[in-house]
Amino acid sequence: MTSSTHVLAKKSISRRKIIGAAGIGLSTLPLMSTQVFAAVSDNARPQAPYRASTAEQKLDIISLDRLAVKARGAIPKEGYAFVSGGAGAEWTLRENRRAFNDYRIAAKRLVGLSNGDIDIRTSLLGLDMPSPIMVAPMGAHRMVHEKGEVDTARGAGLANILYCSSGASNATLEEIAQATTGPKWFQLYWNNDDRVTRSLLTRAKKAGYSAIVLTADALGPGRPEDFIAMGNPFRPDATFGNHDPEKGGFGDFGDQKTALTVKDIQFTKQFTGLPVIVKGILRPDDADRFIRAGADAIQVSNHGGRQIDGVPAGITALPPIVAAVNNRVPVILDGGVRRGIDIIRAVAMGADAVAIGRPFMYGLGLGGAQGVQSVAEHINNDLKSALLLSGASKLSDLNPDFIEIVGQNEEYSTFDG
Repeated sequence: MTSSTHVLAKKSISRRKIIGAAGIGLSTLPLMSTQVFAAVSDNARPQAPYRASTAEQKLDIISLDRLAVKARGAIPKEGYAFVSGGAGAEWTLRENRRAFNDYRIAAKRLVGLSNGDIDIRTSLLGLDMPSPIMVAPMGAHRMVHEKGEVDTARGAGLANILYCSSGASNATLEEIAQATTGPKWFQLYWNNDDRVTRSLLTRAKKAGYSAIVLTADALGPGRPEDFIAMGNPFRPDATFGNHDPEKGGFGDFGDQKTALTVKDIQFTKQFTGLPVIVKGILRPDDADRFIRAGADAIQVSNHGGRQIDGVPAGITALPPIVAAVNNRVPVILDGGVRRGIDIIRAVAMGADAVAIGRPFMYGLGLGGAQGVQSVAEHINNDLKSALLLSGASKLSDLNPDFIEIVGQNEEYSTFDG
């Protein structure tokens, strides 16, 4: 796609480009303007006004798996298909959950712990965090709730957890920054028009984001097949807020740079003076290259199984990446984290924090900002219980000695780091 200096909503768009833009996944959606949808065939548009959830309430959560089932009835079917699905046959999506079972917790007993001894606080790139969880960057929250990212960010602030704002948000990065009282990072999608990229980075720093997340694995189509079968029904009344000219933005969000290199890490650091997290890493040699280029943290991720099917689960890729990183920078894991025991496994194998995505969207749909807060509180409480039952009082007590790996023959072997 060639570089553009015009706003997408104001220029003529070929049918081929419209369809191509509609092939972008959760974190790389097409600019959802009325003009774009007017040019797509009727069966590719919602047949009635899109009505997302307006719920605002605390949630009584039994488990995040059960929450997903409940959310299906509260979120428009188009929004649920869009959020819940993955790429291709969704093997990687399923593997993100299944692979946690390859790592058994070797719990310690009679270690003298009580509930009052449990501490899940941690620090990450200068942030003192009440727990190791953060809201993963996700786009188009208005597919789920009418207040979109504003409510998600507000809920993260109520729980005082780290919010990572997606470059594909419906709200502007400034609106999101104002909505949360907690820490916040900005996820950048590099644009072919350098003026757009520089503007986004300048705005993010001015708005108070304390780090930039450079996503390395969202370079092409990634729509769930169920969503495609519905005719790609993005809501026509929502835009990419950061690029909306009515909100002070500019540029074509779909004109993303795919030929990223380590030089882009270096430029981002030099231009903003902020730490840079590189997200989407599944190989230890990539992690090493990016750290040597200046990355301040590595996020082990397969984009929630939304970009390419057939790649390993994040938890599977974590141990060799941790070994390659060798304590030089923090390591963040995302992909399939649903329970406190998942966080125990990740931290014991070297992760410093975990990012959680879809459950926060389900909480948003069921309860707005308070629903997001409820999800955070549930996973934190589940982690505290898991930590106590594992025989560790704080996250720093966890180490590879707490993990046993189950091989194909179901024999146990100790994880050695």
